[in-house]
Amino acid sequence: MKLKAILLFLIVTTFSCKSNTEEQVDTFKEITKLVDIYANQTLEKNNINSLAFAIYKDGKVYKNYYGEIDKGANNTPDDNTLYEIASITKVFAGSLAAKAVLENKITLNDDIRKYLKGDYANLEFEGTPITIKNLLTHTIGLKNKTPKRLQEVTDSVNKGYFENKPFTYTIKHLLEELKTVTVNKKPGTVYAYNSVGPELVAYILEQVYQKPYHLLLQNFLDELNMKNTYLLGSNFDDSRVANSYKNGKLAPLDKNPLLGGAAGMITTLPDLITFMKFQLESDNPIVKESVKQLFEDNDDNLVGYLWEGLGVGEEEGFYYSKTGTSSGVQSGLLLCPDSDYGLILIMNSNSDAALNNWQNLFYGTENELIKYPKLNSAAFLENTLLYGTDNGIKNLRQQIKDTTNYYTNNDNLNAIAYQLLNNKKTEEALKIFNLQLELFPNHFNSYDSLGEFYFTTKDYDKALFNYKKSLEFNPENENAKIFIQKIEEITAK
Repeated sequence: MKLKAILLFLIVTTFSCKSNTEEQVDTFKEITKLVDIYANQTLEKNNINSLAFAIYKDGKVYKNYYGEIDKGANNTPDDNTLYEIASITKVFAGSLAAKAVLENKITLNDDIRKYLKGDYANLEFEGTPITIKNLLTHTIGLKNKTPKRLQEVTDSVNKGYFENKPFTYTIKHLLEELKTVTVNKKPGTVYAYNSVGPELVAYILEQVYQKPYHLLLQNFLDELNMKNTYLLGSNFDDSRVANSYKNGKLAPLDKNPLLGGAAGMITTLPDLITFMKFQLESDNPIVKESVKQLFEDNDDNLVGYLWEGLGVGEEEGFYYSKTGTSSGVQSGLLLCPDSDYGLILIMNSNSDAALNNWQNLFYGTENELIKYPKLNSAAFLENTLLYGTDNGIKNLRQQIKDTTNYYTNNDNLNAIAYQLLNNKKTEEALKIFNLQLELFPNHFNSYDSLGEFYFTTKDYDKALFNYKKSLEFNPENENAKIFIQKIEEITAK
């Protein structure tokens, strides 16, 4: 079964199996090799121009840049390259809100109307007001999550209309427009991702500190020693901002007409690393406060102070994350304090194919960090498994006996088997599919993939057997149901 989440990372180097399983392995050095290979193989799919990539593990950091900002221009990004980080901007507003809570400037249960000037009787639902906590968790309950005029301005930004024109909409316009919105859901009950909440957080911080939001943000950045992080529209060398591309065409900057609580920050990879280290190494109480879980719903939306993707993994422990998507840039920041790792990945391309490649790279690398210090044996031996399958299987069997240093997983073996099958190496593919089943006998995908192999080679009896076995382990496997129906239609003729 060709799962969307399969990590198709092709390893182009061969690592021989160590005969002495007690030999020490420099695992961090080895995982950086995987980062390089994974990144380069992702770029070879030709959907992404360039990548900025960093990992953190147990106090060690590895960063690197790949590809060209503009294809054919030989301009690989570097430490001076500025990237839009779009919605990652929100977690800085969240951190400042956490600071304000700790300093008793605000409380999470404050009715936001306490800080708004004018009549906002509409900002409640059946007597339940919108609170600061609702702003921070995307649960404000508006009928339309973005007011009409703000949505029109946002659409114009995405089309590049304001690239060289001043904005005709500001925070004052948003405040006036809020007097006309309808709250049709009880605040704090329904998650609806929006930019209004973070911008109101920024406005409220201005009121309680009696300082412009951009100065509050700048003070925080100075404390963190993030010297190359700015709000779009402030004073910086704009020639450093990476060009970005949407579906292959130059994309406009994702400018923000409001205060900068929701989007509009640009930064470098080294500065984001500084922020990552602050999250993982600092004992500043802002960190602990800002990642408290403030909301959870039935769809597993867990939110802190504008941090999202909060959770507790069986292996990695507590983690949290934030992604940012502008017209032409995709960025992601993932942090796991319990296992002491972090991950940053930025690309200056945006398309469905690019996003799929980015997600595979991001979450594939996370999987390696979760398993660290164990190394992915199938990944290191992939070249041998592809071009010397018998020897590769022998080496893998030997290597995974060293459970201190190595492991393997279903996805990598599955990807290797499919590559062999796609290259018409059916005998070799069957050996890897059988190895996958041997090592993961209780995984539905082991049977599903073997079923697809036999379907492809027109051995419908064995295909049907394996698809039915797959359903025993996962009754919700729609792929198996589809192929079982196909087989029954074919054999009925």
